[in-house]
Amino acid sequence: MGTDQNIRRKVGLFPSKAAAQGFGNKSLYKKCEQTPISLEVLQARWRLFGHVFRREPSIPANKAMAFYFHDNAKRARGRPITTLPTTLNNDLKILKNRSISLTSQKDLETLRKIAERRQEWIIFTADIKKAAEAARSDDTPSGRP
Repeated sequence: MGTDQNIRRKVGLFPSKAAAQGFGNKSLYKKCEQTPISLEVLQARWRLFGHVFRREPSIPANKAMAFYFHDNAKRARGRPITTLPTTLNNDLKILKNRSISLTSQKDLETLRKIAERRQEWIIFTADIKKAAEAARSDDTPSGRP
């Protein structure tokens, strides 16, 4: 179950009434003057990532990111493990006009250089949030799972 679905379910009666009246998710969020929690989490994740990148490379978070891409161990079979780098790479996939990904040490360094230029990073993260917002399919009535 998605984060936004869980939040709507906790609201209680309001989503079911909205579904009965034919409100879609977009109109429901607009009426409540809220943004979907998944977009807020996405934005916070990228802001944190920028802060980590602007710190010195010797901190544990930067070491862990570098180690993730140096690991040459054989990957396990089955569903890929959800990690921060895979989540960030999935976020980057929604950017249509950029050729940036997060699959190697080189990509990590490219993102680090963008993060060092604070204004460019702010624009970059805003583009990611806008692309994620545009990619959402919120036209379905809120009562359906």
